[in-house]
Amino acid sequence: MRLEDYRNLLDQIDDQILALLQQRATIVKRVGELKSSTGVEQIYAPHREREILSRLETQNRGQFPSDALHKIYTEIISACRALERPLSIAFLGPAGSFGHTAGSHFFGTSVEFITVTPQPDIFTAVESGRADYGVVAIENSTHGTVRDVLEMFQYTSLQICGECFLPIKQHLLSKSQLAEIKKIYSHPQAFAQCRQWLGQNVSGVHQIEVSSTSEAAELASSEPNAAAIASELAGDIYGLSVIGESIMDGPNNTTRFLVIGSHSAAPTGNDRTSIIFSVKDKIGALWEILQVLKNYEINMSKIESLPSQAKAWEYVFFVDLDGHAEDENARKALTEIQELCVMMKILGTYPIGEQGEEGSGKF
Repeated sequence: MRLEDYRNLLDQIDDQILALLQQRATIVKRVGELKSSTGVEQIYAPHREREILSRLETQNRGQFPSDALHKIYTEIISACRALERPLSIAFLGPAGSFGHTAGSHFFGTSVEFITVTPQPDIFTAVESGRADYGVVAIENSTHGTVRDVLEMFQYTSLQICGECFLPIKQHLLSKSQLAEIKKIYSHPQAFAQCRQWLGQNVSGVHQIEVSSTSEAAELASSEPNAAAIASELAGDIYGLSVIGESIMDGPNNTTRFLVIGSHSAAPTGNDRTSIIFSVKDKIGALWEILQVLKNYEINMSKIESLPSQAKAWEYVFFVDLDGHAEDENARKALTEIQELCVMMKILGTYPIGEQGEEGSGKF
């Protein structure tokens, strides 16, 4: 076959793909009409979207790049979801932050993004109905738990309905060449994460701390001979080029983000349940709860204590458990744990996030 023949075949395949996408869009609209007629208001279904991606990955068998497959279908699902009603997603602004990146990976780009500052106010934005969902950073592999977010779970009625793990890729961004840089803007943590590279490559350049990496990118875009340490997305938004790629000292810096909304997710077979509780003031109180988990063979993947706001020197525990709250063992265990606690609340049950490369969509 000639080159032109192959190109004609590709054109035919593209036409078929487009026709199928249009057919998918038509069915999605009918699903939206059915939901509306039966009083179902929930547009985003985390478990269903996870099922779609997992099924396609199984059928793919590595014939098409896995990361690309996830990214393509995340956008297809996002565009089709918007046909029912565009979702609004709150994140820690300004635009171009890692929260913005995480929201794009999780929901795709066919949504309305709402910038919120500071991060605890994301809870208020969702509770008030200003946003449908919020994306909040809960912990970082290098710097640990984000305490102000963790504390908000004591008071909110919102549920955790998803999570994603975002590798933090810090880049040096500018409109100038590296040799021309006279000042660098960034958040203090970003400077700390890139200390070795900065010392080796721009040791004499003035470093200016600002409130976020995306603010740094915005400032660098408006000043000559200025640069910012920020995400690639921030560079795209503010018209900056990457003049130093992946300049972090540690290659495995990852942030876990939680998606908060008015509901949890249905079971997928690979789920996590988050709870918060306070124990009675007696010897062995926490041990009794751990013993319940052992008896029902439930793995505890995280436990964090923080001061209770109800009483001085009293603490509450934030815990992640493997499994869905509706699983038989988990349901029985949670019932027994509640009887042992002064307070116990299920914060959400949701699909476990996959850890992948930045930009993969595998979250």
